[in-house]
Parts: sequence; C-alpha cells; structure tokens
Amino acid sequence: MGKVVGIDLGTTFSAIAHVDEYGQPEIIPNAESDRITPSVTLFEEDLVTVGKIAKQNARAVPEQIVEFAKREMGKSKETFFRTFNDKHYSPEELSALILTKLKQDAEAYLNTEVTDAVITVPAYFRDAEREATRNAGKIAGLNVLQVLNEPTAAALAYGIDQIGTDQNVFVFDLGGGTFDVTIMNVSESNIQMLATNGDHRLGGKDWDDKIITYVAEMFEVEHGENPLQDLHAYQDLQLDAIGAKESLSRREIARIVCGYNGKTTHVELTREKFEELTTELLERCRALCDVVLSEGNMTWADIDTVLLVGGPTRMPMVREMIANISGKEIDPNEINPDEAVALGAAIQGTLHQISESDTATADVSDAVIERFIGPDGIPKVTVTDGATHNLGLVVLNAARESIIHVMIPKMTAIPCEMEDRFGTVDNNQRSVLIEVVQSLEQDQRKDEIDLFDKYKLGECTLKLPPGLPEGSPIHVTYKYNLDQVLEVTAKSVSNGGATAVYDVFSIIRRPTLDDNAVAKARTDLQDLIIE
Repeated sequence: MGKVVGIDLGTTFSAIAHVDEYGQPEIIPNAESDRITPSVTLFEEDLVTVGKIAKQNARAVPEQIVEFAKREMGKSKETFFRTFNDKHYSPEELSALILTKLKQDAEAYLNTEVTDAVITVPAYFRDAEREATRNAGKIAGLNVLQVLNEPTAAALAYGIDQIGTDQNVFVFDLGGGTFDVTIMNVSESNIQMLATNGDHRLGGKDWDDKIITYVAEMFEVEHGENPLQDLHAYQDLQLDAIGAKESLSRREIARIVCGYNGKTTHVELTREKFEELTTELLERCRALCDVVLSEGNMTWADIDTVLLVGGPTRMPMVREMIANISGKEIDPNEINPDEAVALGAAIQGTLHQISESDTATADVSDAVIERFIGPDGIPKVTVTDGATHNLGLVVLNAARESIIHVMIPKMTAIPCEMEDRFGTVDNNQRSVLIEVVQSLEQDQRKDEIDLFDKYKLGECTLKLPPGLPEGSPIHVTYKYNLDQVLEVTAKSVSNGGATAVYDVFSIIRRPTLDDNAVAKARTDLQDLIIE
C-alpha cells in the first residue's frame, strides 16, 4: 500500500488531505496553492482544466464547462452525459477528472505516488450513487479503500482529539449540492453513527438559484426579456449570485448588475430579502433536523456538540436557525467547514492502512503509529457506520399480498450479515422470485408504492426441484459491507442440504458503468491532459 489520502469529492468544491509523518491530518494544497478546489471542469480539445481556472473561464465559454456533476452520480450514461470532442462523458467520468486533478496535485506536493484513497459521499447516498463514486476513483487510478459517509468523516476529524469523552455530536452538513444530518456518538474508543437522514438535492446551489431567479425576474419586469434564455448571461448571473450570497454573510446589502442583450438591471439584495426568498429551503433543513432527532429517539437535550460542515453553513440564517432550534451555543470554529470531511477521510485511510498488516505499517512513521495505535496494538479509535437505508425483499403475506420485508433495518451497524427463513406458498412450487429493494418500510404493500422500480436493486428467479411441499424453507442472506454494497444469496433447503442456490449480487442492476466500461474509461483518460 502506497500513500493514502482522504478525498472530499464535493458538488461545488473538493479537497484532499493526508496524515503527515507526525500523525497530524493536513490539507494538501493544489497547484494553485489553494486548500480547496472548485469542482468545475473546462474542456478544450484534449486539454481538461479543473478548478479555479475553469471556474474563471465559465463566463467566457459556458458551453465548455461542467459543474455540479455530483448531483448526477448514480445515473446511467444514457440518462445523463456531457459531450465534448465527440465523446460522451458519464457522471463517473466527469468526477474522475476532478479526482485526477486532486491526485496529481497531491503527488506533486508530497513528492510521492498517491495510490490509495478514502472518498467521501453524502450519508444519504444510495447504492448506485456509492458505486458511481467508487467507479470514479477507479477511473482516476485510485485504489478506493472505502466510500465513507461525509458526516462520519467530519465527526472523526473532530472526535479524534475527543476520544475518552462520551458525547453525542450533531453533524449538520450542508454542502454545495447535498444535505445530511447525522448524530454520532464519541465514546472511549469508538465513533458510532446513531441516526442519519438527508436530501441529496438540497445545498448551497439552491440558495444561489433563488438569487438567480429573483434577479432574472427583476430584469424581465424592467426590460420584458428573460436573461436565463442565454447561456452566457446565465453563467454571469450565477457567478454574481454566488458572490452576493457570500457577501450577505458579512454585509446587509449586496448589489448585483444583470446585463443581457445590451440592457442592464441593477438589483440591491438585502439580507432580509435573501432570507425571505430562501425560507422554504431553510425550513427543509429545519424539518430534517427534527426527523433525525426523532429517528434517534433523542431531543436536543441529548446533544452535546453541534458541528457545522460545508461552506453554506457560514450563512447567518443557517447558524441562527440551528442555534434557535437547539438552544445551544454554536461554535463555528469547532471545525473548518470546508476541510473537516477531507481531514476525517485521511484519518480513516490511515487507520485502515495501519490496521491492515504488519507489512503495511512499514511505510508509516512511528509517530503515526503512536498517535493512532494503542500499546495493545489495537487502534485507539474505531468508526462504526450504520446502514443509511432499509434493505429488504418482497414477500407474500397470509392474504397473498406482496409486501416488503426488511432484512437489514436502517442504522444497523455495518459491516453486517443477516439471514432469514421463508417458505414456499404452494405444493410443488417450481420457482421463487427474489426482488431486492432499498429504502422501503416494513409491511408496505408493493401495489401501493409509487414508482416501485426505483427502489428495486435487482431480482432473480430461484428454480426449485419438483415435489416440494408447501412451506418448504427458502433461506435468504444479506451481506452489507463498509461501502454499503449489498450481496444477497438465496437458497432452497431440502432434506438437510441446499437444492438450489442463487447469488442475487451478480444481477443487481446498477445504472452505473460496468467493469468493462470503467476499464475503458480509465484507458481513455490517459489520452487527456488534465491540469
């Protein structure tokens, strides 16, 4: 195992970190000497520019820019792609370009090859989105040690120096495009997820969009034209909206000039008006906080520390909302909201590295081992994540209605393995349909679930031998690993032995790139110059 890094692959900004020779997690600056890198990609022939320069060119050549690729993760290449130089790029490939930039800059800074990484994802990402993130890492030439939940990483960055205490930490993670709320417990030697929920279509971008829409409406009122019809005008307005949002975190008024088709509109946006425009977004955040407390059977009195993660948490309205509903004094400097996730991922990567084997520790300094490993040879801290969605299958009840049976309930500690026994419903039944589902509740009726297929991970037909009586046992096993990747095995048991076995994992239908497509994408990436 070579150099291990932690990567926060963000919607609007990304960051990469490592643990230095003294055992301290450290952000690795990029080639532009910045600590975070805009998740923006500019395509120019065979040259792909990632980061600040790409963002700066967005006004000039918006048609050559890709932003917010993270929001498309988990979609098939047919559903979402961007085309440059006659090549279609999937969400995984677009994200791989950002990862490649981070990897290259880290190697230049550290003067060593970066081979292994822990990459973070929103806790509420589902199976396909997690698989897409792993694929992006592979395409970028990384060995992805783990796909780690972002709030867990942030809690680890905070909790590594809090080991020995016993506290419940409320992680409010509002990023550029996704939102998670997670409760973690920091104890004597463990950081454990207690409850989580999220919305991966809610983030700082939505606050930007409210400003964009408002200014465009003001322009249309004055001039009778909509500037959002023009890509260049939209890109100008988007950048101005981001600047206004950031300015309103420090000042009461931001001024925006919208120009389109030779006409201009001057808009003075007050903080009060901004908060009015975004009331619904803030309410969605507030409601999710209540949901997570309820799911964890907690109240704010059970929470010891609130961590604000993600750049949008700098908005006064967000901090005031959290302080008001929690009744707690919020320290915005408890962790760095832009860097905590990457730092926590780097710590988790190091814990993984030094726990692997004796040979793995050969590349780690004594100071690192002393920082993270106790005198008994056991890591001083372990991280226990929980399943962030229910996992189950469709069964028939006594009335022969198709209902959901949950095999792995949400928040079950992972990795885990669950087995359950079912019975055939007819004499001489010759097959059983196994439908694997995610994010559905116990005893929900299948025919009452809208868009059922979007919850289905896969299915198989288990062929049975002839002559089995009604009630013959069918054993189903669910295995769920640290990356929250599922493996399902179903078998018929007759006369003390398995008469039929089917591995459902092999036919789980993910819309993401398959192994061959990932390998080809990695080869194609070598033809590009990425900077």
